[in-house]
Amino acid sequence: MCDENEIKAAFETALELVKQCNEIVLEGFRSASKQVEVKGKHWDLVTVYDQRVEDILIAGLRQQFPHHKFCAEESAFASGAKLILGPEPTWIIDPIDGTVNFVRGVPFTCISVALAVNHGLQIAIIANPTANELFTAIKGQGSFLNGSRIHTRNTKELKDALVGHEFSIGSYKPIRAALFERGQRFIAECVGLRAFGSAALSLAYIASGQIDAYSIQYLKPWDIAAGALLIQEAGGTVISITGGQYDIMKPDIIAASSEPLAQTILNIVRDVDEKLAQIKE
Repeated sequence: MCDENEIKAAFETALELVKQCNEIVLEGFRSASKQVEVKGKHWDLVTVYDQRVEDILIAGLRQQFPHHKFCAEESAFASGAKLILGPEPTWIIDPIDGTVNFVRGVPFTCISVALAVNHGLQIAIIANPTANELFTAIKGQGSFLNGSRIHTRNTKELKDALVGHEFSIGSYKPIRAALFERGQRFIAECVGLRAFGSAALSLAYIASGQIDAYSIQYLKPWDIAAGALLIQEAGGTVISITGGQYDIMKPDIIAASSEPLAQTILNIVRDVDEKLAQIKE
């Protein structure tokens, strides 16, 4: 367990490391040559900057907190080990979320860092240096953007909502039909759909009131951990995409600026999934 003093020290240490890494992200973002590699599928990209950021974050945190554990994107990919979240303090890190955006020079890319203790999120930091955005939260103390307190819009009805909907996740064939059908249902009722190419930033934008809802599947813990805490501390709701409490390690979620809006999204997801299941039968 971590006491209040250790949580505070961990937050301050992580924040300083993220600020250092912002400069690396900006260096890479502005570079004409990023040494891009493909990790798996053709859209799953990684650069030397991803690894540099992750190395700095882990080394700096491990030096100050040698008893802490880590769940980080590039390390997990390299090791191939099964991701397990125990009761120990565990840092959940995505060095660069939105790598395709990063490679192409689209300014929606971020560093995402969260700390979980005893399976519960305690710290969240999401930094998009290309837009000078720094989102932070400590459990029980609210969410902030560049030091100013933020809140969700508390939008309750879909007709008033701007919805994040990541069509690119349709690269996974099992979700493709449901994803596009959900998108049609959303756009028929909502203000509009937005795809930012970064799950972490999409969640942060719910926390700050820029969008109102987001549903996503087939991601990893580091894609949603920090954003989930930001939303909850900003007054929003995060649930499993099947309803009920979400699991950090199985990040199939619905996030919304209010509980009623989350339930509306959930009902649409359930309806679409049930109809598609009947067609398959």
